[in-house]
Amino acid sequence: MQILQTQLLRATFILACIVVVTACSSSSHTRSSVSPKIDHVLAVAEDLLGTSYCAAGATPECFDCSGFVYYCYLDLGVELPRTARAMYEQGRRIERGSLVPGDLVFFRTNGSSISHVGIMFNSTSFIHSSTSRGVMVSPLTDAYWAPRYVGACRVSN
Repeated sequence: MQILQTQLLRATFILACIVVVTACSSSSHTRSSVSPKIDHVLAVAEDLLGTSYCAAGATPECFDCSGFVYYCYLDLGVELPRTARAMYEQGRRIERGSLVPGDLVFFRTNGSSISHVGIMFNSTSFIHSSTSRGVMVSPLTDAYWAPRYVGACRVSN
């Protein structure tokens, strides 16, 4: 009986270790693959997490929101307009229910015109350069971003 209890405890311990290792190795910013090109854009964007914000920035030293999106797509050979508003005006609009990783999402943060842009990172979050924290991932349902959402565009190559 003692041997059976010891084996049961050992098996439980091993199972618990597997669960912990699996949970720790998964990213909180998981994303699904859309295409190799979009995967590349998102990998570039993810590598820039934590990069500082600066007005008119468009290099890995610091980014504003549109400079960040511009840079991520330029690495793929897609040259977007340099402002969030121009990106929105030029882009092919898509419905919110059709968003996929790689789509551009737009917001009004100051007044009535488009003033912020990010890249959909997974089915619920976008990656962007915020004035307060630099390049970061935020949920579309965030209390700040949700009421400021304007629309989305899909980038074609």
